[in-house]
Amino acid sequence: MKFTVKWEVDYYSKDLKLYCDIDEDEDNVITLDDIFNFLDEGLEEGFKFTPENNVEFHDADFNIEYVIICDENGKELYRDLDYIVPENQ
Repeated sequence: MKFTVKWEVDYYSKDLKLYCDIDEDEDNVITLDDIFNFLDEGLEEGFKFTPENNVEFHDADFNIEYVIICDENGKELYRDLDYIVPENQ
């Protein structure tokens, strides 16, 4: 299944949040639950997802989190309830 993930890169030591969209195409992913499992397992591995490489570099500690998931047609499948659209997007 093809889908797009909007990642939040939170440079918490600088109080800065940056965002990027990354497309995924996984044959074993069919449902939203499959997407959650794919993402959660990848986050547990530590280096499977690196959205910090897709935003402006900052020499600071950070966390990554997926905040929106869309299907290949752009239909929103999931939105983190804490996600607030930044003013510059």
